[in-house]
Amino acid sequence: MTTSSHAVATFENRPFFELSLRYGLQQGIIPQDKLADIETEAAKGMVQIATAFGSPYLRAEIELARARMVNLVSLYLIETSGNDLASAARLIRDHTFLTLSRGGSNLLKSLFAMPEYPIMGSYDAGRVEDFLEFWSRKKNPADYQKTKKQRQLNQLEISLAKKLALSMGLSVSVFQDQHCEADAIIRSAILIGLKKHVRKKIPYAHGMDQIQFAELLTSLRKYGANKCAHLAVTLSEAEQELIEQLQKDIVAHDLPLITSEKTSLDQLIHQLKERYLIRGHEMEDTANYDALVSKEWSKHTKGKNDIDAVLTLLLCIAAQVPNKVVLSEAGAKTLIKKVRLQGIDPQLAIDFVRQHAPHEKQASLLEDWGDFCEQAQLYLLDDWDSNFTRGLNFLHENCYIAKKKT
Repeated sequence: MTTSSHAVATFENRPFFELSLRYGLQQGIIPQDKLADIETEAAKGMVQIATAFGSPYLRAEIELARARMVNLVSLYLIETSGNDLASAARLIRDHTFLTLSRGGSNLLKSLFAMPEYPIMGSYDAGRVEDFLEFWSRKKNPADYQKTKKQRQLNQLEISLAKKLALSMGLSVSVFQDQHCEADAIIRSAILIGLKKHVRKKIPYAHGMDQIQFAELLTSLRKYGANKCAHLAVTLSEAEQELIEQLQKDIVAHDLPLITSEKTSLDQLIHQLKERYLIRGHEMEDTANYDALVSKEWSKHTKGKNDIDAVLTLLLCIAAQVPNKVVLSEAGAKTLIKKVRLQGIDPQLAIDFVRQHAPHEKQASLLEDWGDFCEQAQLYLLDDWDSNFTRGLNFLHENCYIAKKKT
């Protein structure tokens, strides 16, 4: 590990102020008479801090105030000197102890002012006094650095999200009132920017609803995605780096899901919508949304969505015979024969429902399938039913069996 001759070793446990003061005295940077000034100023400062956070009349509060003051001075010296002892010693020489303490306090106030969460709009950040009370106790400067880095990233995300939201025509009041996550807005802008064959600009003044999100995913699934998102904004270097980082994540994790035919559109929306800015759809849009996401399911059910047709389809899947929603009498008898020879695998049908059925229908479909399988064991696997009468009657009652034409 290469460090300057004046840098502090990472394993040193003493306060940085103490290290800097000792170094400055030893190297002749700080004159001896400075010590008296520090003691006088520290006594005043400890009373002020004890009064602010407790009582100046209790010894324990005064001792805690002393520790707080040393922590604040150390924080300011580390941040201002870049962790260099010689630079810190000169700061001690050239400034009063109270000035250094206020410098540390101002750093914490600036930290408090930065967003704790990358959320658009206001939220309760608490009182700055409580923040100072907590953070002035901390001795480890790494805690401050880690938190500062995270809050700076939050600030960057919020700033970038505002810029992209405005470029999409998104009303400022929308994301502030909804307390949207900045990350979701950025991801939405990137996903829209990856879309090919843009024939018309979709209005996003109120954010994408589920129908618009479904249409966007359908377009990406049909035409594929651009290699790089087109964003009609000028980005800083830090913003560009954040965009590239999130785009890599989208390309690596979301696009494979979007382009995979194994996942239904409804399931895809359910898996992805928490990562993007999707506003709730109005009641009048529900029918349009259901129709849009049910297209793929209807392909499997041949447009027959009644439970008898669906159970017929699921039974064929579980018995591993050609998928049908209507069985002839002969086909039903053949299926029973195969089931008695090889059994059925209910899990195959369960997987099919979870993969293809609209999300809001899955629970009821799986419940119906479970009840069906329980009864099917009694009728379809009954060896005493040698002419398949009971088995066929069961299928007529629960499945879709075409009657013989007379």
